[in-house]
Amino acid sequence: MMRRRLFWKLFLAFWLANTLTFLVGAGAFMLNELRGDTPGLRAMLSTELNLLHRYGEQAGRQYLQVSPQPPDVQVGLYDGTGHLLAGRPVETPRFERALLDEGGKALVLRASVPTPLDEAPRPRGVGPFVTGALMSALFALLCSLYLTRPLTWLREAMGQVAQGRFDVRVRPRLGKRRDEIVELAEDCDRMAGQLKAMVEAQQQLLHDISHELRSPLTRLHVAIGLLRQEPDREEMLGRIERESRRMDDLIEQLLTLARVQSQQGHSEHEELDVVEVLAQIVEDARFEAGMKQAQVTLLGAATFVTRGHEELLYRAFENVVRNAVRHTAPGSEVRVEAVLAGGGERLQVHIVDQGPGVPPARLQSIFEPFDRGGQGGVDGFGLGLAIALRAIGLHQGSIGAQADEGGGLRVAITLPRLG
Repeated sequence: MMRRRLFWKLFLAFWLANTLTFLVGAGAFMLNELRGDTPGLRAMLSTELNLLHRYGEQAGRQYLQVSPQPPDVQVGLYDGTGHLLAGRPVETPRFERALLDEGGKALVLRASVPTPLDEAPRPRGVGPFVTGALMSALFALLCSLYLTRPLTWLREAMGQVAQGRFDVRVRPRLGKRRDEIVELAEDCDRMAGQLKAMVEAQQQLLHDISHELRSPLTRLHVAIGLLRQEPDREEMLGRIERESRRMDDLIEQLLTLARVQSQQGHSEHEELDVVEVLAQIVEDARFEAGMKQAQVTLLGAATFVTRGHEELLYRAFENVVRNAVRHTAPGSEVRVEAVLAGGGERLQVHIVDQGPGVPPARLQSIFEPFDRGGQGGVDGFGLGLAIALRAIGLHQGSIGAQADEGGGLRVAITLPRLG
């Protein structure tokens, strides 16, 4: 049978709140009655005093004889010598008022319960109702905190899991609590652990495949060196060498992609100047661009110091710049623009080429692995922009592409300053 601990906790809490509300209201009413401080008795005594002042002893005696009195309350009218004139004898007076009637005779009105005549009558039922309402609100607040606090922890934990931080756990924060929410937290913790194991297994498999491919490639390079000693096989060996180097480049990019996907923490982050990294990349790209009479220029900010993983950032910017150099038209220019934004808290980098561009429908898909932007004849494996997307995302930045006004492609990268 499914346990319903949370249901019974809520049921008992609301039942207790309603019960206490009733008991407080009933207790206040009973206490008010025991004190005798009722609007009826106060009104009767006030009327009796008015009649004695205005019409004399006879009118007061007649009013006491006909007015109803509570059975446990004694009200009596006495003369100046203490002789009972009307009403019931009061053995222990707790209310006493001396006065002169309209004829000047000294009289004393006594009652067995204290009754303040000068205070305004208190509204019956308002006090207990307000008290009960406040108590119900207090219990509702406690119930809300009891439910929403662990749910908030669960939401925060799931947000961290969605960002790839699978080490987060919720169950230890709930202490000795035992209910359905604890079971849900335990299920979420198990899910995070299983996701972590699956991702680690995937990354380990990718690493293993990449390293296993490197061994035959190394032996292939050795065999090529030996076969080069036979000149008549030079052309065939050249093709084998090109293909082996192509496979080696593919493995290197796969390893980089795996490293970016598995890099979730900031343990390797260090202080670096992003503009300086860009300058190094542009300087290296100029040599490659010179082979097609193209130019690569760096414009904009002089410095932008932040914390990050230098190798991953270098690979991200290098892949985008080299793509731009590869696709730009011969004799054209590749512009790398770096400008500060947000009061110097963000760096915006634009890499613009003058190539054939990318169809608008593929501007998003070019950041997926093995996508070449619809240009199958172009060298490369379609991993450069995928690596850039993940590396920039790891540094809490963003990257996107759009068609440039003068033709070609504009890739925009935004990096925040990390402390």
